[in-house]
Amino acid sequence: MSWRRHDTATSHFVASTDDPELRLHLRAHGDEPGRIPVLFVHGATYASRLYDVPHPGASWLKATALAGFAAYAIDIRGYGKSHSPAMERSGRPYACAAMARRDIDDAVTWILARHDRSRLHLVGGSWGSITTASYVAGIGGSRIDRLVLYAPIFAKKNDGWLSLLADPHDTARLNPNFGACRLVSETGTRARWDAEMPEGANWRDEDVFQAMVRASLADDPHSARHDPPAFRAPNGTFVDLFEAFSARPLYDPAAIRAPVLLIRGGADPTSTRADALQLLDRLASRQKHYLEIANGAHFVSAERQAPSVFDAATRFLQDGAPHAR
Repeated sequence: MSWRRHDTATSHFVASTDDPELRLHLRAHGDEPGRIPVLFVHGATYASRLYDVPHPGASWLKATALAGFAAYAIDIRGYGKSHSPAMERSGRPYACAAMARRDIDDAVTWILARHDRSRLHLVGGSWGSITTASYVAGIGGSRIDRLVLYAPIFAKKNDGWLSLLADPHDTARLNPNFGACRLVSETGTRARWDAEMPEGANWRDEDVFQAMVRASLADDPHSARHDPPAFRAPNGTFVDLFEAFSARPLYDPAAIRAPVLLIRGGADPTSTRADALQLLDRLASRQKHYLEIANGAHFVSAERQAPSVFDAATRFLQDGAPHAR
């Protein structure tokens, strides 16, 4: 089945107020101006494609639009179709959380103007939980109605990730050899995903996996230059993740008062139960929920349990009841 037949999102390009060379890409479903908008923000590796996998039943954006919302997903600078000349010139990790917050704010401003509203709903996944939560804890607090943090990462020591990110000669600091970006291939994605599922687990559909990888490769015009084909992902995320996995918070949850839903796969070794519950306890929100999806890993939103993720988030955005199927 060709993924292109199901790649039906509308694309919008938003001027960056931070970089005159940058146009931020938003993909959208159901983006009629009269609908309540929801903005999705991706994590460290896969861009907005993770929320809009072009395969029947696999798109979180489409599910959100079918529930009556205007569903948008941003490609943070350097990701997906938000192509960045600055990243190509940089020799240092590009697009850390501070830059991502500016991109989120530009997208929020554009969406609110399009829908003639003062507030919207926000969904952030993995590293995107850091960028969105820190946005709500700071400049964006008055612009967000409800916040969903999917596969949340906050501030709990994670030795597995630190072994990948730390300088091998000085484990107290980030590896200085990381450049502006890295290459992500199908083989690399499969190996990481497999490592985050229990041995023998069969939680992933191969057609969905292929659709997500092929579409992501197509979004990067440089992907075919590599053997095997690979798309670029900025390394600024590593700066933030090194801090979070060293148990150093990047924002204060007590500054967040909007209703919040935390949702994660039960077997996720990146977004851990201990870290998510620590975050839950520290949020100042009067309405806050934690939901764990059994038989799911870090990419549970693209696994066979994805409908439970979609349904729980939709219910929370509609009426505050985050019950999964």
